[in-house]
Amino acid sequence: MQSSPECKAQFIRPSSVFVTLRAAPLPVCRMGKITRRDFLGLSAATAGAAALGKLSCALRAAVATAPAGNCVFSIRHVVVLMQENRSFDHYFGAMRGVRGLDDRAALRLNGGHVLAQSCGLGTRARPVRGAATACIADLDHSWPGTHHAWNRGNYDRWAEAKGAAAMTYLDRAAIPFHYALADAFTVCDHYFCSVMGPTNPNRLYLWSGTNDPNGLAGGPVIDNAATDFRWTTYPERLQAAGVSWKIYQNAHDNYDDNALAWFRRFREARPGSPLHDRGMASVPARSGDTGADIVAAIEADVRAGTLPVVSWIVAPERCSEHPRHTPAAGAEFIARVLAALTADPSVWASTALLINYDENDGFFDHVPPPVPAPGTPDEFIHGEPIGFGPRVPMLVVSPWSRGGFVCSQVFDHTSVIRLLEILTGVAEPNISRWRRQVSGDLTAAFDFTATQVAMPALPVPGETAVARTCAAAAGATRLQEAGDRPARALPYQPNAVATVNPAGVLDLVLSNAGAQSVHLAVYVEGEHAPRQCDVPGANGVAEIAIEAGADYDVHVHGPNGFARRYAGSAASRGIEAGMSFAVDGAPVLRLTLTNASAAAATLRVCGDAYADDAPRAVRLEPGEHRVIERAAFRTNGWYDVSVTADVDPAFLRRCSGHLETGAASVSG
Repeated sequence: MQSSPECKAQFIRPSSVFVTLRAAPLPVCRMGKITRRDFLGLSAATAGAAALGKLSCALRAAVATAPAGNCVFSIRHVVVLMQENRSFDHYFGAMRGVRGLDDRAALRLNGGHVLAQSCGLGTRARPVRGAATACIADLDHSWPGTHHAWNRGNYDRWAEAKGAAAMTYLDRAAIPFHYALADAFTVCDHYFCSVMGPTNPNRLYLWSGTNDPNGLAGGPVIDNAATDFRWTTYPERLQAAGVSWKIYQNAHDNYDDNALAWFRRFREARPGSPLHDRGMASVPARSGDTGADIVAAIEADVRAGTLPVVSWIVAPERCSEHPRHTPAAGAEFIARVLAALTADPSVWASTALLINYDENDGFFDHVPPPVPAPGTPDEFIHGEPIGFGPRVPMLVVSPWSRGGFVCSQVFDHTSVIRLLEILTGVAEPNISRWRRQVSGDLTAAFDFTATQVAMPALPVPGETAVARTCAAAAGATRLQEAGDRPARALPYQPNAVATVNPAGVLDLVLSNAGAQSVHLAVYVEGEHAPRQCDVPGANGVAEIAIEAGADYDVHVHGPNGFARRYAGSAASRGIEAGMSFAVDGAPVLRLTLTNASAAAATLRVCGDAYADDAPRAVRLEPGEHRVIERAAFRTNGWYDVSVTADVDPAFLRRCSGHLETGAASVSG
């Protein structure tokens, strides 16, 4: 077991977007439960202002509860609700303050842009706002289809592999309750599904940490067809350790989303045995609404003080948020679950609800996932990487995650088990070494120093608000809401430094001043795939030599908008612009400009790390070296600085990202 995490520093994540939504306060509602009659009167077709206003009472009850303690072990109950088939950009790409559809650091390769996917014949598919009521048949989300869209890390074949519907996204007007939940608690914008593939292999990672890539016990699993698996699941390990657990489901209406039912030991378990009664049985039937039955069983355990340490909820098909069903039905179910968990405030005070999505269906996401280097053990099947897959939504709802935060640490489905390992002391050996290195344990999404009860202003979705939002969006060129979002500090501080030596080789040094390993991808124009690199924490370093030739263009991408670009030609050989950042009180930007060529050159510096945001020209004579320091950053440690040279139109040094609070220094 690990010690409780230290206080997480906070910064503000900006978003440069077109429209600001002003949230109205919710009507006052009591802490008590919402009645079943209220819930049964709320259908997906009638989820308007009055209905969602009632649902928001559960949200206010959840927000209004003070935490039971001030360390990670204050969490006594973890409830996991995994929903179906939505990507992060599809649900939250339009939300303020996250890495979304107006991402300044989005990947650009070969003259293209990841947010403008090629459709052939010179046409481009861009994100298109969809309707909340639209039900979409399955897009391709198979192992081969998703690997085709991934295209070895270039992420440029989404429209080709999935069709135009892949580019659909929903905004606040379409899914108001989901946005309200994110605004009240914490959303993770670097949470990736575990597998570049469909539902079953991804759910296997949630419940067991693996899909048996080496084929030792019924795998490897890359589709939804196989069953009769024989490896050990995490619920079995909890059972052996005497830790209480339970699956809340209706086994006759669970969309085959309970991964335990695919394992031989659970399939053979008989009534009266723990594996059957906790993992396979249905909750007691109390109505014709299976969602209400599940919620009633949860509430009964909350009120009786018997809520297990670990619970998994499997929603009925209508409420699963699969694209063939509306998000409103999922919102209704989530609100019911919240109402049940807050039925006893003392139980909610020690509970964390994790809402994630098994995979992205075929919906587009623009952030390429971390992928292991070739040959990484337990991470390849038939020569193809297992994952990570595309980003999916993750909402952390608890007394320690209030305030509308975004957490940008890299996570995947195994991160849920990693959190459970800390809380229960029960290890999961199925999780690969690479995933433990790259993926976090979710503790960064919590603030265990929080002691005061905060009541944020929450939106009341209604016809007026929807009409205003849609009117504002019509004809707009930007896709995200305007505004910032408070964010959790990350446990890594990546960096890249590049110089072109006299032999025409670009020497790239990747480093990490943070505490945990960070994954970086190095894209070299002309190469078919990026170079995947994991840089250890505690000032770990990795070096890469790249043949620059007459012309070169190298991109480095990492989490939380980290990006570097080094481009130029033989005309600028000897000219360099080094960028470094130091924290000594306020962050300081230091530019080191060097001209080792035989002719004078004028370098043009621009970027919003400067307070005045004004470009400046710096003339350097042959052999001249100059250092420029500026102390003002654009917003809370965010920076984006570029240097060009008059002697070479291709010359560019770009450095963008975020300087984490507490990092001693970082160069770029």
